[in-house]
Amino acid sequence: MWRLRECSLNDEQLGIAVGLSGNAIRNRRSKPDLWKLSDVERLAAHFTLPVTACVQLNQALHDLPINLKKLSPEERRRTERKLLVKTAQLESYNQSDWPVRNLLKMHQALDKV
Repeated sequence: MWRLRECSLNDEQLGIAVGLSGNAIRNRRSKPDLWKLSDVERLAAHFTLPVTACVQLNQALHDLPINLKKLSPEERRRTERKLLVKTAQLESYNQSDWPVRNLLKMHQALDKV
């Protein structure tokens, strides 16, 4: 995200470069919670930064609901409470896109454990 501040492109140009509208870039600059995991990956690629972490995180997130369903109901519910998200919501985000704010909430919740 620090590269975004140093970027010489205006919002419209950056939007075209990463496949978003200029309005979307403006909104995300003013409200960083609106960024999605795929946006971050496209930004990294645009700025020629490694996307390995995005790819690995995306794979882990897609595997998570499958692994949760293998747990006993009690263990699954306990894990969902720790993550602050239910399995159905994980599946929904995996089908659409992960808001960065939700990833941050999960990370902060797991840090407390």
